[in-house]
Amino acid sequence: MSDVFGVQVISVVGLGYVGLPLAVAFARHWPVIGFDTDPARIAELRQGHDRTGEVCTADLAAAAQLTLTVDAADLARATVHVIAVPTPVDDGHAPDMALLHDATRLVGAALRPGGLVIYESSVYPCATEEECIPLLEEVSGLRLHRDFAVGYSPERINPGDKVNRLETIRKIVSATDPAACERVAALYAPVVSAGLHRAPSIRVAEMS
Repeated sequence: MSDVFGVQVISVVGLGYVGLPLAVAFARHWPVIGFDTDPARIAELRQGHDRTGEVCTADLAAAAQLTLTVDAADLARATVHVIAVPTPVDDGHAPDMALLHDATRLVGAALRPGGLVIYESSVYPCATEEECIPLLEEVSGLRLHRDFAVGYSPERINPGDKVNRLETIRKIVSATDPAACERVAALYAPVVSAGLHRAPSIRVAEMS
């Protein structure tokens, strides 16, 4: 299935308590590549077990369009990339962006003209525009606006909460331009029954 924006395959990078439910939800509508760097994590998910408890065995089994992989080369098949890796704080209580930078490099290497990259990882305001986009451009050799677009939709999952889920929490979406924002909204609308809020800019969405 594809939408009016020509989505063919979505990659979700990072299959923790944020990325896995999102990958399973997207897979009800589109082919999805679920990528994680931890082979043990991929192995257990292939066996139908989610250690975070966010996705049940039945839902994993039903996700027929979800491909689970540790091979970064598989990301090249995607036209949309969603990055949902952790952004912890270090011992000095400063944000540790290492995993986000690593994921951005992986996606940058797979990014093609016309692609869309969406960040879900929690970051400080301006991080997407000042750190992530320049890195995408450097690795891919492509240019924002001319060759690809970037969106930001902050994860709003409460781990362990069985009532307030991805589908039932209003989703904030934003992007680098209005057309890209509509493209982001078209992806999330089928999986979030609570509806969407379009933020006026990525910076506003980051602050939320």
